[in-house]
Amino acid sequence: MKKLFIYGIILMISVIGFSGCAEQYDVSTLPPSGTSTPKPTEAPTVTVTFDPVQMLSAPSWTNKVGSKAFEVTISDNGDTYGAISIHKGIVKTPTKNILTNYYWQNAKLISLSGSGEYIAVGDNDLVKLYDNNGDSIRSYIAGGLVHQIAVMDDGNIIQSSEKNPHMSIIDQRGTVLWDWNLGISTAKTLVFDYSDNVENILLGTYEGRIHYVSNDLRNLWSMDLESGIVDVKISKDGEKLYALTADNKLYSYDKNGNKNWVKELAVDTIEIEIPESGDYILTKPINTARSTSFVYKVQLFDQNGNTLWQKPLSDVGVMGISEDSKYIIISEDKDLRMYDREGNELASYHLDTAYGLFFTSLDMTRDASKLVLGTTRSIMVFG
Repeated sequence: MKKLFIYGIILMISVIGFSGCAEQYDVSTLPPSGTSTPKPTEAPTVTVTFDPVQMLSAPSWTNKVGSKAFEVTISDNGDTYGAISIHKGIVKTPTKNILTNYYWQNAKLISLSGSGEYIAVGDNDLVKLYDNNGDSIRSYIAGGLVHQIAVMDDGNIIQSSEKNPHMSIIDQRGTVLWDWNLGISTAKTLVFDYSDNVENILLGTYEGRIHYVSNDLRNLWSMDLESGIVDVKISKDGEKLYALTADNKLYSYDKNGNKNWVKELAVDTIEIEIPESGDYILTKPINTARSTSFVYKVQLFDQNGNTLWQKPLSDVGVMGISEDSKYIIISEDKDLRMYDREGNELASYHLDTAYGLFFTSLDMTRDASKLVLGTTRSIMVFG
């Protein structure tokens, strides 16, 4: 799973100001049009054979964060992981716990690079970059509420914010490498996903448009889906693109903007997850009306929009699918379950009230051999 959080056609240079604990710096000139942003080094994929029953029998590590863990994150090799919880956070490295002495006003975003070398934290409009010793590298004010961040292996931060609104890529020195302004003022929610090496970015906005943008700032194409964009996902190779809208429609596009299909989902849906291949789409339902008769119907579709299976559940908290498509994680109330691709349950874990009332966030290694979960009170690691 990419280290992202969901809760940006004119090239321009943005000067980002600093205040409070943020350091001062000057933004240098953007690279000329046609210049690609520096690309992160791809971490090697390591496949581990593990026993799901043994892994979910008990957590291997827990930490009381004191309140709801809004977001959790884990490195590709599973050696480094952490969580953010409004005022407090923690990242566990192979040698120590870091970030435990920092206090944030309203932090809800945290992202680890795949290598585990860099950590980014989003606190309203403040973004901070740390190394894996817990030392601060850079702070900056984005000028508008930051909705989503992702930090790369080279320390570059991708972010979407309400300033203008826009999307940016900012390096360790604070230089704006890439800045894309939507040119509208109504898009308050910006969600994004990116292909391998950030070659292309798929962006969705509250006003109902999706934009497919290259890393040389060309807007390759845009689509008006006539309903707010709730979530977007793109396959690692950039060939398969999916968008979920507020009117519960799931769209599939190819990289040229050709619509493959659209499905009307039977229940209110808030999130989608895909593996790196983009061959499967997992949907997360939400009880918007808070109806006592609502059925949380989780569905798995193939790349052609065919329903492979659906599970009527009582209350869905978190969900995810491993990058190799072999394992699916879904929490139902206090029960965390692992399924295979065919929907067969492999193992489960029942959450003790001492650790929390329910699960709030999930991230995992590429093969799901290690899981990190947030609850209403704790961060928990399995594997």
